[in-house]
Amino acid sequence: MKQNRFRSWALWTSTAALIVFCLKEFFGIDAAQPVNAFLDVLLPVVTAFGIVNDPTTRGRL
Repeated sequence: MKQNRFRSWALWTSTAALIVFCLKEFFGIDAAQPVNAFLDVLLPVVTAFGIVNDPTTRGRL
């Protein structure tokens, strides 16, 4: 069974994280300092996860 990449939750989560990160960095949308620091770490990690995740292959241990 093959899964379509566009039906993957990881793809859409990483796309949303990339959009939020770009809005935050380029348009100066700012939050409280602890939230801002948390987003600076979390958003690139979530984006990278969506890039390296391949839903068309089965996981192997």
